[in-house]
Amino acid sequence: NTIHNNNNNDNDNDNSSPTTQSKRILPTFQTNLDIEAIRAIRNEPSHQDVVHIAAIGGWNGPHPPYGAATGKEWCHKFVDFNRQHGYIFDGIDWDLEGQDDREGPRSKFTLETLDIMSDFSIEAKQGYGMMVSMAPAESYLDCTGSSSSDDLEFSLNLNLFPRSWKHHPEDQKFMEDAQFAHAGRQCYAYVLHKAGIESFDWVALQLYEAYSVFVHDVTRRHMKASDAMVQRAEQLQKGYTVFNLPGDAAKTTTNAKIQIPFSKLVMGIANGWADGTKFCQVSVESLQESLDTLNDRYGETYRGVMFWTIDEEGAGGIHMASSMASLQFENSRTKEEL
Repeated sequence: NTIHNNNNNDNDNDNSSPTTQSKRILPTFQTNLDIEAIRAIRNEPSHQDVVHIAAIGGWNGPHPPYGAATGKEWCHKFVDFNRQHGYIFDGIDWDLEGQDDREGPRSKFTLETLDIMSDFSIEAKQGYGMMVSMAPAESYLDCTGSSSSDDLEFSLNLNLFPRSWKHHPEDQKFMEDAQFAHAGRQCYAYVLHKAGIESFDWVALQLYEAYSVFVHDVTRRHMKASDAMVQRAEQLQKGYTVFNLPGDAAKTTTNAKIQIPFSKLVMGIANGWADGTKFCQVSVESLQESLDTLNDRYGETYRGVMFWTIDEEGAGGIHMASSMASLQFENSRTKEEL
C-alpha cells in the first residue's frame, strides 16, 4: 500500500531551497488505493492477523516539500488521514527513494526530509503506538563497505555510481554500458541513528536494489546467496560505523554505530520479474539455507522475508508468497543433520 504526501505543487520542486520556495505548505496525504477493498480484506475473519502498513514514497515518488512541516506535524496529519478511514492502516513504512532523472530534485535527499522521517517515526511510535518500518535500498544502509574508502561515509546523493562495480575494469565497463548511476550511500543510517532502532518494528533491506552490492556479490563474485544474506545479518547484528553523519549543531558531523538485531531484520528479495543480472534472484532454498546457518550459529535468525512485488506473483512460474510459507525460522534440520 503506497501513500503519497501531496504538496499541491505542479512545479516538481519538492526539494527546493528556501530561496526558491518561501511559502509554507501544509502537509496532506492522498492515495489512489481502493480503501473499501482494503477494508473488506481487513474484515475477513481469516485475515485478522494480517498487518496493513502504508508505504510512503517509492521510486519516482515525491519527497516532502521544503518547509512544509515538521516530522511531528506530518505524523499528526497521517493519523488524521488514517482516522478518517477508520484506522485502516496499522502503521507506516518508509520507502523514499530517488528518481529516473539523475539531475532531478529527488536524486538527492535534503537533510530536512531525513529529519521529517526521523521525527515522524519517533512520534508515531511513542505518541501513537503505531507500527513503523523502513525499506532502504541496500546502498542506503550498506553494512558491507570498507572503512578504508568512502563506502561508509554518509551522503545525501541518490545518483552515485554503484560502489561494488567501480573497482574492476570489466565491472566499470558493464556499468557504463548499462548507463546506470542511481545508488545512495548510508542516507538511511542517519534516520536510524536519529530515531533509534527502538522506533522501528523492522528494517527490510532491499537486496533487490538495481545493481546492488548483493547482486555484485552473487553474480560477479559468485558468492552463494545464502552466504551473502548471512554475512549481512551478522554484520548488522554486530553493528558497523557510519562516518560524517550530520550532527546536532550546524556544520558539525559525527560518527555513529548502526546496529540492527536479528529480531528486527527482514531480508527483501524480488520475485519472478527479476532478471538475475540487474536485480537479484533468490530462491526459497537459499533463504532456508541462510536461516539454518544462522540457527546453527546463534540459535536465532533474522525476523522475516519480504518480496517485491505482489503484482508479479506467478511471473516466470515463481510463486513467492506460497513458497515462502514453507520457510522454517526455527531450526529445520534434524539432529542427525546437525
